Amino acid sequence: MNAIDQVNPPDYALWPTMRRLLRLWREQWRLVALGLACAVAYATISLTIPILIARAIDHAIVRHNRPLWEYVVPILALAVVRLAINFTRRYATARVGVRIEARMRELLYGAYLRFPRAFYDRHPTGQVVSRATNDLYPIRYFIGWGMVQGAQSLMMIVGAGIVLTIVNPLLALYTAASMPAIGLVAWLFAHKVMPISRQVQERKGDVTEAADESVVGIEMVQAFGREEDVRGRFADKATGVRDTVLRQAGVEAKHLPGLFFLPTLSVAIVVYFGGRRVIHGSLSYGEFALFIQLLLQLVWPLEALGWITNLGQRALASAGRSFAWLEHVATLPEPAESRRLPDGPLEVRFEDVRFRYLSGGEVLRGVDLVAAPGEIVAVCGPTGSGKTSLLNLPTGGRVSLGGVDVRDVPIAELRQAVAIVTQRPILFSVPLRDNLTAARPDAPWDEVLAACEAAGVAAFAEELPKGYDTLIGERGVNLSGGQRQRVALARALVAGARVIVLDDPLSAVDTLTERNLVERLRPALAGRTVLVATQRLSTIELADRAVVLDDGRILESGPPAQLILGTGPFAALFGDEVRAA
Repeated sequence: MNAIDQVNPPDYALWPTMRRLLRLWREQWRLVALGLACAVAYATISLTIPILIARAIDHAIVRHNRPLWEYVVPILALAVVRLAINFTRRYATARVGVRIEARMRELLYGAYLRFPRAFYDRHPTGQVVSRATNDLYPIRYFIGWGMVQGAQSLMMIVGAGIVLTIVNPLLALYTAASMPAIGLVAWLFAHKVMPISRQVQERKGDVTEAADESVVGIEMVQAFGREEDVRGRFADKATGVRDTVLRQAGVEAKHLPGLFFLPTLSVAIVVYFGGRRVIHGSLSYGEFALFIQLLLQLVWPLEALGWITNLGQRALASAGRSFAWLEHVATLPEPAESRRLPDGPLEVRFEDVRFRYLSGGEVLRGVDLVAAPGEIVAVCGPTGSGKTSLLNLPTGGRVSLGGVDVRDVPIAELRQAVAIVTQRPILFSVPLRDNLTAARPDAPWDEVLAACEAAGVAAFAEELPKGYDTLIGERGVNLSGGQRQRVALARALVAGARVIVLDDPLSAVDTLTERNLVERLRPALAGRTVLVATQRLSTIELADRAVVLDDGRILESGPPAQLILGTGPFAALFGDEVRAA
C-alpha cells in the first residue's frame, strides 16, 4: 500500500465519506429522530387520505351508503395535521443541516490551527478557505434536508406499492414497470456526476485563490499596472468553473429529465389499463381514483430521489475533500511523555540543525549554536544564507530550551515560552489595545504601556483617532510598515515570553528611529534569551554576540564590537558601513 501524503492527501472515496457523514448525522440524533418520526407520520397520512377519498367515492358518492361529511371531515383534519408535521420535519432537518455544517466548519478551522507550516506552503489560501466555505453548503442541504426527505420518499414508494398491491396486484405490477428504468438512470447519473462534482469544488477553490491574491496584493497590482493580467488570470479561473459546471449541467440535462418522465409514464399506464378495468367493471371508481392519486403523489418522491442523488453526489464530493484533510494531514505533534521547561531564563541550543526545501539543496548544513540564558544573539549573513530558516523552519537535528528538547514540550507551554516577531508581522482587525494583548489578554495595562514605550508604539499611538482603542484594519492596513513592526515588538514583550525570536524586526524603521529603539529595547529584553536575524548593523548593536551564517554553516561568532575590528566574514559584511559612518 502506498503511503498517504500527510500534507496533500487524496480525497476520500464514496463509502468512507458516507460513513463519516453518518457519524456526524448521529450526533444530532434527537433532531434526526424527530425528523424521521415526522417523515413516517407524513407518509402514513399521505397514504391514508387517498384511501379515504377512494371510500368516499365508492360509498358516499356512487352508492350513497354513507354521508359524505363522514369522509370529508377526517380528510380535512388529516390535511391540517400533515401541514403541522411537514413544518416540524422541515424545521428539524434544517437545524440538523445547519448544525452539521457548523460542526464541519469548526472541525476544519480547528484543524487549520494545528496544521504545520508545510501544509500552508503546499496549499493556496483560496483552496484552504474554499473547503471551509463553498464545500460545506452541499453538505448542509444533503445531510439536513436530503437524507430525511430521501427516507420519506422511500417510505411513500414502499407504502404506496403495498396499498396498490392489496387493491389490484396485476395493475400494481404494471405501474412498477418503470421502476427498474428509474433505478438504472439514477445509477448512471450518480456514476457520472460524482467526479465532475469534485472538479467543481476544486475550480471554485481556484477562483477563491485568484480573488484572494488580487485583493491581498492590490497595492502591487495597481503600482505596476498589472490589472489586465490579474483580470485575465481571474477570468481563466472563472472560465474553468463555468466549463466544469456546464459539464455537470450537461450530465444533469441527460439524466434528470428521464427521472422526471418515468414516474409520469406509470400514471399513463394506470390510466390505460385501470380505465379498461373500470369500463369492464372489475375495478371500482374509488379504486381507480386511489391508483391515480397515489401515483400522482409518487411523482414528487421519485423526482426528489433524482434531486437527492444529485445533491448527494455534490455533498459527498465536498465532504470527501474535507475528511481527507481532517484525518490524514499530520497536525503538530504533542509529545507522548511531556516534560516541563525549567524556571527562569532559558538556554537555547541548536544541535546539528538542518533544513531542505522540497526542491533544491540543503539550506542549513548541520548548524550548532548556543544562546546562554538571558543572552542576545544576532544571526547575520548574506542574503539566502539561511538566517530565517534557522530561526523558523529547521526540519532536522535538535533544538532544546533549558536542556529540554522542544519536541518533548507541550505545544501550549512552548508557545507560552517563545514569542516570534517576523519581518512582515500580521495584525488582527481589532483595536490596537487587543492586538497588543493578543498573547496575554490579562496583562496589566501598566505593563502594556511600558512595552509600548520600549518598542516605540507610544510615539504614534496617541496620534491615532481613538488612541489605543483605534480599530486596526485587516493585516494592520491602516498602519505603516514600521508601525506594524513596532506593534509586533510590543506584543512580544507583553506576552512575557522567556525566549524571543526576532526576524529582521526593524527592517521597515528608519536608522535614527532604530537606534532609539535599540537603546530602549535592551533593558526591556533583560532576563530573556533573544535570537535576532538581521542584516543591519544598527540592529546588531542590540546583541551581546553575533554569529555569521553563510552557505548553511556558522563561520564566525563573537561580540559585534570585536568582530567588526577583525578581518573575518563579519567585518567583510559591515566594514564598509562602519567606514562610511
